[in-house]
Amino acid sequence: MTKAVLFVGGEYISSTEFYMRKLQETSFVSAADSGAEMLRSLGTHPDLLVGDMDSISETTLDWCRSKGSLILIYPSEKDDTDTKIALQALEERDIAEVEIFGATGLRLDHFMGTLASIYGVRNTLKATIVEDSVEIGMVSKELVSSVELGEIWSLFPFGGQPTMISLKGFKYSLRDAFLEHGNPLGVSNETKESEVQILCKGGTVLYFRWLKKQ
Repeated sequence: MTKAVLFVGGEYISSTEFYMRKLQETSFVSAADSGAEMLRSLGTHPDLLVGDMDSISETTLDWCRSKGSLILIYPSEKDDTDTKIALQALEERDIAEVEIFGATGLRLDHFMGTLASIYGVRNTLKATIVEDSVEIGMVSKELVSSVELGEIWSLFPFGGQPTMISLKGFKYSLRDAFLEHGNPLGVSNETKESEVQILCKGGTVLYFRWLKKQ
């Protein structure tokens, strides 16, 4: 078991068909607190539900219990977010890769918290925020990805360390270039080949990949 999905308590901006397809592609389903509400609407219970349960309804919580979900309840006053706790729980279960849904939306502070959580597990768990229009992830070593021509990618340094990157397959290729806070060098690049490479020789890159809907 190496790949999982995680539904969190944000806004769900993609189609029902998108989430159903993603559920069919995984063998392990997890939720952070009210992320289970979305899963219930899709008719799928989480294998693992974690959080302080301050935003999930009692009806959905009881439904998860009746379906046999493993439920880990944490105190409401805690240092970590429900999303971070969920990512750590997935690490402990030897998950290597997770796609996160419901992490975008108007609560930009929650979004930034999710990015911080992804950064915290970057060396042991590949965590990516995915919706039908965008993929958001981090690269600390190398990313090679099959893409469609004309996708828009934006890259930013993340984590406060000096960040040197090389890019292949993009309209604007880079070789050993520094991404710096205060200089938006990596904004709005475009894919020009069917495969792209991001090579990170120092620090961590945060990327936004704007997908072409099928």
